Amino acid sequence: MPVEEPEAPAESSAPVVAEKPESDAPSYPPAGWVTDVREAVRKAEAEDKEILIDFTGSDWCVWCQKLEKEVFSTREFMEYAEENLVLLFVDFPSGIDLSEQQMMHNQMLAQLMSVQGYPTIWLMEKDLAPIMATGYRDGGVEEYIRHLEEDRPEVSKTQKDEFRASLRSALEANLGSF
Repeated sequence: MPVEEPEAPAESSAPVVAEKPESDAPSYPPAGWVTDVREAVRKAEAEDKEILIDFTGSDWCVWCQKLEKEVFSTREFMEYAEENLVLLFVDFPSGIDLSEQQMMHNQMLAQLMSVQGYPTIWLMEKDLAPIMATGYRDGGVEEYIRHLEEDRPEVSKTQKDEFRASLRSALEANLGSF
């Protein structure tokens, strides 16, 4: 699937990712991933999919790179994601220049989601209700997909509603309505 390059915002406040530094460098963000939480929510709602958020240090975090190599970049995972997920890439690189707007977007989202380390993976319902938070796991792509599908903790409707309302309110206060 071709990657759409983000448009330069005329009057939009959507984050913009800096261009990749080298022509032979891999796609940034990875193919199939979006970098704006508002875009992820709109797409998830339109396609009736869950949202997987990858908080990563793509160019320095060893465990993030292992997760990318062993799971996220595999054909099996991308086929699973195509059917079930909208993929949101929230990166904190050391050697890739992101726009100031993208860095602020990523920092704000990490703070709101209480990210303490990398990789942190959040699986969310299309309306931003939490399903689970996880990270790197041994076992490869089949085990990771099984984990996303079957190891979901019980979260009460009240907890989901409170989390969703709080997160959405904070996002709208910082990014505007979506």
